[in-house]
Amino acid sequence: MTKTSRRNRFRLKLLRALRPWHRRLGLASALFILLLVFTGVAINHSDDFGLDQTPVTQSWLLDYYGIPAPAHVAQFSALDKRNLPALYITDNLLWQGKQVIFEGPQTLISASYAANMLVAMDTNQLYLFDSAGHLQETQNSSTGLPAGLLALAVVDGRVWLKTDSGVYQADEQLIDWQPTVPLKPLSWLMPNPQVNAEFIQHARSAHLNWQRVILDLHSGRLFGTLTVWLWDLFALALLLVSLSGFWIWYQKK
Repeated sequence: MTKTSRRNRFRLKLLRALRPWHRRLGLASALFILLLVFTGVAINHSDDFGLDQTPVTQSWLLDYYGIPAPAHVAQFSALDKRNLPALYITDNLLWQGKQVIFEGPQTLISASYAANMLVAMDTNQLYLFDSAGHLQETQNSSTGLPAGLLALAVVDGRVWLKTDSGVYQADEQLIDWQPTVPLKPLSWLMPNPQVNAEFIQHARSAHLNWQRVILDLHSGRLFGTLTVWLWDLFALALLLVSLSGFWIWYQKK
C-alpha cells in the first residue's frame, strides 16, 4: 500500500468519525444559539417590551436571587376625605400607592399628608414632598429640626413632632419648630396593622425586573459560576463545529 493510499484511508476514517460528532455538536450548539438569539433580541429591545419596568413576581425566582420581604412595613392612610393614595413604608422606601417616590438613607418611621404636601421622616430627618410626590426639601438639625424624632402628628394641617426632648410644632411654612405643650392629647400617627399582603409582594418585586433576569441568562450568570463555564463550553463547541464543518467541506472538495 502506497503512502498516498494510506493517507487517503486515514482521512476517510477521520471523516466518518467526525461527521456524527459534528452533527451532535451542531444540535447542542443550535439550542445554545437559539437561547442567545431570543435573549439578545429581548435585551436589545427591552425598552420596547417594557422589560426594565416589569417586576418579577414569581416568589421562587425572588428567593433564588436572595431578595427577602421588607423587614419594616407600614401603611398610612389619608387623614381627610380626599381621594388620595395610601402611603406605605418598606424599610427605607416611601411609596405613594404602588409607586416608589423616595429612598431614604435609613429606615423611615412615619408619613402623612399635610395640607397640600406630603411629610415623611426617619429618626433624624424630615422630608417634604409636593402632592405629586416630588421631594422639595430635607430638614435636619442643621436647619433647626429637633433631634431624636419619634412620632408624627398632623392636626388641622399643622405638623407636630414627638422627640426625645419633647413635643414640637411647626409654623405654617414648616420652617420654624417651637417646643410646646399641646392643649389636648395629640393623635400620633400609627400605621395600619393590616398591610395588604399583595402590596408586600409588590414591594419585594420592585427590587428585580425581567431585564436583569434575561441579561443574567444571556451572559450565563443566572445559575452562578458553573453556568459561566458551561457557556464557555458551548462557545468551544461552536468553534469545533465551525472547524469540523470547514474540514469536512474541504475534504469533499
